[in-house]
Amino acid sequence: MMNAPIAHDDPMIDASRRWPLSAVHRDPLPRRTAWRRSDVSESDWLLPIPDDCLSEIDAVVRSLREHPVPTLVLSPDEFELTACRRLAARLKDMLDAGIGFAVVDRLPVDAYSKEELLAVYWLFSQMLARPVAQAFKGTLLYDVHDTGKKTDVRVRADLTNEDLSWHTDYGFNHPPPYIGLLVMRTALSGGVSSTGSLHTAHEVLRERDARLLQRLYEPYIWNRQGEHAEGMPICTSNPIFSDHGGAVRARFNRALQPVGYRLVGREIDPDGMDALNALHDILSEPEHHVDFVLAPGQMEFLNNSRIAHRRTAFIDHDDPALKRHLSRIFLRDEGRRSYMG
Repeated sequence: MMNAPIAHDDPMIDASRRWPLSAVHRDPLPRRTAWRRSDVSESDWLLPIPDDCLSEIDAVVRSLREHPVPTLVLSPDEFELTACRRLAARLKDMLDAGIGFAVVDRLPVDAYSKEELLAVYWLFSQMLARPVAQAFKGTLLYDVHDTGKKTDVRVRADLTNEDLSWHTDYGFNHPPPYIGLLVMRTALSGGVSSTGSLHTAHEVLRERDARLLQRLYEPYIWNRQGEHAEGMPICTSNPIFSDHGGAVRARFNRALQPVGYRLVGREIDPDGMDALNALHDILSEPEHHVDFVLAPGQMEFLNNSRIAHRRTAFIDHDDPALKRHLSRIFLRDEGRRSYMG
C-alpha cells in the first residue's frame, strides 16, 4: 500500500477540534515563561536530590536486587517514596510554573548498574506523568547514543553524534507535555546542552517582525521520519505556535519542514522559511538560552510545549563500554499510550 502524503484527520492538527489556529496571541507573554538568560540563575533549574530521597532510592534498589522484576512493570505505588514524591512535585512546579526545565542532580552512577539506574528513572518519571511510546514500535525507554549513522529522512539525529539544532520533541504528531533524559555516560568531548524558551522567541519576534510571527501560527508540513504504519501519511500538517485556551503552545524542529515539503512535492513558502530561521536565530542569541554540560547520574526534564533544546556535536570514546549513553522518556497523561497518542 502506498503512503498518503499528508495526514489531515489527526485530532491534533484539525483546526476545528483540538489545536485551533488563531491570530497571534494578543497579550504579551509573562516574563516568568518568556525569560532571558539574565533572568535565570542556576537555582532556577538545578534541583539537588535530598538525602531522604536518596535513601528511599537506595532502598528501592536493594529491594530489586532481592526481588528482581522487569523495569517496565514497576510502579512507584509499590515502594515507600514519600520524599521522592515531594521532589517530583517541586520538579513539576518548575516545569509548569517556573522556567520550564530542570536538571535533577544526581543519582549515584558508581553505586548502581545501568539497569538499576533505569529502574529508578522509570519510577521517578511516573511521578510526573504516565510514560508513553516514543517510537512507532512502542519503545517506552529510548536509547540516545551514536549509532554511526547520519541524519536522514528515516534516521533521527539523536542516533548520531551530529549537532542537534533547536527543537522540541515529536512536533509532527501528538507531542508529550514532558520529556526526560537520564545521563548514564557522557562523551569524550562536546555534547554541550542548551535550553531556550519558545515564549521568549515568540515575544522577541513579535517586536521584530509581527508578520513572521503570524506565519508561525499557520500550518507547516512536517516529515514524520518514517515513524508510522505502512500506508499512513508520511507527513503531517501543524503550526509552530497555537493558542490553546489562552495558553501559547509551541512545537519546533526546523529540520523537519523542508524535508516534509520535499516529500510531498511542494516548496515551502519564503515567509514560512524566513519565520523558521528567525525563530532559530533568536533562540541562538546568547541572551535567549542557557548552556550547561550534563553529568552522569543527572536527569533533565523539559516542558515540551514551550522549551526548545539543542546539543552540540560530540566526539565519543573508542571503547564501547565508555560511549555516551542517555535514556529518554516521554510523559503524557491523556490520549493512548501508543506512539500515535
